[in-house]
Amino acid sequence: MKKSRKISGMILALALAFHFSLAVFAADPYNNYGSQSGNISVQSYSSSYNSTWVGYLDNGRAAWNNSTANVTISTSSSSSNTIQAAQYADSWYGLCTQTYNTSTGYTTQFTIQINARTIAADATNNANFAKSTIAHEFGHVFWLCDNPSTTSSSLMKYTRDRNTLTTPQTFDINNVNAKY
Repeated sequence: MKKSRKISGMILALALAFHFSLAVFAADPYNNYGSQSGNISVQSYSSSYNSTWVGYLDNGRAAWNNSTANVTISTSSSSSNTIQAAQYADSWYGLCTQTYNTSTGYTTQFTIQINARTIAADATNNANFAKSTIAHEFGHVFWLCDNPSTTSSSLMKYTRDRNTLTTPQTFDINNVNAKY
């Protein structure tokens, strides 16, 4: 009797451990690279853009800074990381390019590009659409991949409504917090 309880207890413990390991990681939400720290900076941009775009960029950073994720995005004139908004001929809304150490996966430098042309063409709410795009691109710096296969709401999904879903969702925050 004691042996069967012990075995039943072990089976239950393994089942629970397996279940909880799937809770965050089942959708394989990660890139193979990202920032070593949840505290990152981007080069100061306030003198490079008009007040509208400075506001959009600030709001994209604030989407993460005001979340419960263990991350902070600041600006610094000495940062080697950049965020750029321009009218690119390409069809994407945003692009994050990262240089990283292939042994550790840690990002050594990143550039985020925001396509003002495609956002203006497709948005019904420019401020929200830009915020969603910018916050999404910062998600890549925090290891998150594009379009995770999950039924949960996610800032990283292509199918999100960029006019209304503008901040990291519980799925995104939990996965970022698992890294930091």
